Amino acid sequence: MAEGFMNFLLKQKKHESGWGVCSAGTLASKGIPASDLAVRVMAEHGVDISMHRSSPLGIWEPPGGTLFFGMTMVHKDELSRIFPGRSSSIFLLGEAAGPLNSGGPTEVPDPYGSSVASYREIAGMIRDMTLALLSSLMKDPRFLS
Repeated sequence: MAEGFMNFLLKQKKHESGWGVCSAGTLASKGIPASDLAVRVMAEHGVDISMHRSSPLGIWEPPGGTLFFGMTMVHKDELSRIFPGRSSSIFLLGEAAGPLNSGGPTEVPDPYGSSVASYREIAGMIRDMTLALLSSLMKDPRFLS
């Protein structure tokens, strides 16, 4: 859902940044589609993730300058283990959202296997965090290296 929101926002705001966005999972198998509830809830936001397919983390070497955003501390720790030496580029999405997420949650729970209401709540969190992140990316010194 985070990949879907960020790509949607970059396109909607006609960002000239040249940024690319992709997601990968710490426990993902390759090629699994997004859950039906994720597709449904994202469509409610005008974002089509029906073509999304899962990708496991660590099957490719991200280029230098890549920023990593985990949903939970477990994800962040796993990213640090898989990509040693890149700790300064690894963040929680909620932390990276910066002051615009101040006081908000920093971790995003995985709604997989839960109700549509849970998917809607998590999608709202992710939407807010990606909006804040997009603003932070242009101003926060952590991202301007």
